[in-house]
Amino acid sequence: MTAQPRKRLNRLTLTISDELKAALAELNEATGVAAASFVGEIIESNILMIRGIAEAARKAKEEPARALELMQRAMFEALHDVSEVQLELIDEQSKLRTFTRKEDAK
Repeated sequence: MTAQPRKRLNRLTLTISDELKAALAELNEATGVAAASFVGEIIESNILMIRGIAEAARKAKEEPARALELMQRAMFEALHDVSEVQLELIDEQSKLRTFTRKEDAK
C-alpha cells in the first residue's frame, strides 16, 4: 500500500474585525470547530474563485478598455461560486444539528 504524501500547509496571519472574531467564537462554542480550521476550509474551497479574480486582474491590465467588463465577469463568477459554497454550508449545518459535544453528552 502506498501512502499519499501529506498536503503541505502554510501559515497565514489575518487581521479580522471584532465582529468576525465573535462570530468565529460562537461557531467554535456551538460546534467545536476551531476558527482557523473553519476559515482555512472556506478559503481552500474558493481557490478557483481567487485564481479567477487574479486572471481577470491580469487581463484588465492588458486590456484597460475592457477592465470593468472583465472584473464584473470575474465578480459574477465569484458570486456564483460563493452561492454554491453557501449551499454546501447549509448542508453541513443540517449535519451539525445532530452533532453532540462531549460536554453535552454527560
